[in-house]
Amino acid sequence: MQQQYWRILDYSSKHPALNLAIEEAILRCLLEYNGFNTLRLWQNSPSVVIGYFQNPSSIDVAACKKLGIDILRRVSGGGAVYHDYGNLNYSVIIHKSSLKESVEDVEKSYDLFCSGIIEGLKLLGVNAYNNGGDILVRGKKVSGSAQFRLYDVILHHGTLMVNVNLKTLERVLGVSAGKNLINLQDALPNKVSLNKVKNAVKAGFEKIFNVKFVKGTLSNIEKQEAKKLWKIKYSKEQWNIKNT
Repeated sequence: MQQQYWRILDYSSKHPALNLAIEEAILRCLLEYNGFNTLRLWQNSPSVVIGYFQNPSSIDVAACKKLGIDILRRVSGGGAVYHDYGNLNYSVIIHKSSLKESVEDVEKSYDLFCSGIIEGLKLLGVNAYNNGGDILVRGKKVSGSAQFRLYDVILHHGTLMVNVNLKTLERVLGVSAGKNLINLQDALPNKVSLNKVKNAVKAGFEKIFNVKFVKGTLSNIEKQEAKKLWKIKYSKEQWNIKNT
């Protein structure tokens, strides 16, 4: 089988809402304009991102307002996640037809996509396993993920908690971080740089999908689509705070 080359995009906007718009823009451009199969690595300033079907009342909205933390809604389902600069977000946006494996069974597809992160963690000396889209280390969650599908294109995205402020996470999400969550830095014998984590994630996905990543940038059409989606959707309160 001919070697596949996919794009790796290490790019973050300073604006959390625009980061979410960029994800959807890449997906739509891949579908409509024959764009690039992409692994995107990115970070958000402190923000809470809720699932498409989620009611904002499931998080502490008052605490978010007090702390100046944005509440945003993504296109995929699942529960709320807390982002800050100690969290590495990853997004795999690809044509289903570009994979050797069948991903029609959504539940099983999480095993495939999460294995990219698991392989990357293995390179860092950390043993992890997938539990329904959550990646666990020592029985605690270090990464969560969700999917959005549109025709032949899949967006599988997730978090990887490298050094997240767990106190703030507890406050805004109302969860017990100490019992249920773990930062990657706390699972490693020695601290590692964010770049080393990114390189491990890249290598993990290269192995799982048998591809080579080429550094890329957003195309002009992707930038235009992201700005449009930000303007009409992700910047709007009726999208982010709507009751479902």
